[in-house]
Amino acid sequence: MKRLYYLTKNVNVAEQVSYRLHEEGITDWNFHVLGKDKANLVRHHLHSTTPLQELDIIRSGERGVLAGFAVGVAVTGFVALFTQIGASMTLLMQVAIIILLSLFGAWLGGLVGVSSENYKIRRFHEDIEAGFFLLMIDVRPEQKRLLREVVDEFGDIREAGEDSTIITPFDTPAVHH
Repeated sequence: MKRLYYLTKNVNVAEQVSYRLHEEGITDWNFHVLGKDKANLVRHHLHSTTPLQELDIIRSGERGVLAGFAVGVAVTGFVALFTQIGASMTLLMQVAIIILLSLFGAWLGGLVGVSSENYKIRRFHEDIEAGFFLLMIDVRPEQKRLLREVVDEFGDIREAGEDSTIITPFDTPAVHH
């Protein structure tokens, strides 16, 4: 799926776009709004973003798993090759160490991610702080045209970018238009 980003200063426009998209079959599951004033989003019945969309938990956790795995492989390799304990280590023990260090890395990465803004929305930070509302709309490629037609019905909204909904550990965000 593609995630299309739009910015508007007017919460009423965000609400109207939401209603129009619902009429076209795009559900709240695929429509999220991020704004500085969360209470305003609730008053206008807008589906706000989740912590997983606002924070970098997933990507940081994925990076942590990879780092933990690499450390686990290095530690078990070192122990197996250069220590007395290594001679008595079974394959199951080595796999267990790698898994435990991978899980520790995921946990540590998740902790880092909780304190970091999601890399996909970081580029909109200044706009959101300035009072804009970020509309994040997930659509299949064949729905992009329909979405643009709906958004074009409203004046006080601008396209702000396009990205994938998939989060990968080494992904970099698209540039903010």
